[in-house]
Amino acid sequence: MSLLRKCWAFVRKDFLTDVSYRLAFAGQLVFTFFMVAAFYFFARMFEGHEIASLAPYGGAYFPFVLVGVAFSSYLGVAIRSFADTIRNAQVLGTLEALLVTPTPVGQVIVLSSVYDFLATSLRVVVTLAFGVFIFGVRFPDANWTGALLVLLLTIVSFSFLGVLSAGVVLAFKRADPSSWLVQGLSYLLGGVYYPVSVLPGWGQTLAQILPITHALEAMRRLLLTGASLAEVSGSLLGLIIFSAAAGPVSLLVFWAALRRVRREGSLSQF
Repeated sequence: MSLLRKCWAFVRKDFLTDVSYRLAFAGQLVFTFFMVAAFYFFARMFEGHEIASLAPYGGAYFPFVLVGVAFSSYLGVAIRSFADTIRNAQVLGTLEALLVTPTPVGQVIVLSSVYDFLATSLRVVVTLAFGVFIFGVRFPDANWTGALLVLLLTIVSFSFLGVLSAGVVLAFKRADPSSWLVQGLSYLLGGVYYPVSVLPGWGQTLAQILPITHALEAMRRLLLTGASLAEVSGSLLGLIIFSAAAGPVSLLVFWAALRRVRREGSLSQF
């Protein structure tokens, strides 16, 4: 079976499972609308005031936070999806069978996560659509081509964090506490809800280590101000450096954990 057919099989399976819970599916749309509406009314407190820290992103708070909330959702799905595949297989007792199939384990984990990324992309589109069609946000000068490139780099860099988390779950049979730490720091320091520039010096320094900081910085400038790729080259370089450093480490941790559980014969334990 070709890789494309395998991918389609995984996506179709997860899609049919998802849509079978129609109330939950509708509930996600309602929650997304309420979240966007809440930030819209929160942003109205700043109307008529010039906020210096928002000037590089067009000056308005609602478009700033809308982009942050929408695209930060990729972090959660990247960290959760790979680890959930391993954890669910452990609990169901199918991990051992999963690892001896003709399909390499790496492919199984990645393909099992494709639907989650597609569903997250749909939620991002819906979030932005609510902002545009209901609350009047405009992206007149947006550099959509550049934004697509940043999105691809963002998914890659976030995914390496997910692979690392999956390795920890595989080895220790428990949820990875480091993933909570990464997510917590990302939302605290990564500029999801407020500009990184309002943080104290130490916070701004730590923020530069997090991929979400560079992803949101580039995405906001591309979408809200129409910046060119050259103008966000620093953020692009940050994502590339993080991926180059985190990629080998996360893969090494995962394969080391896999060798360990195979050697110990603890695949069926959880």
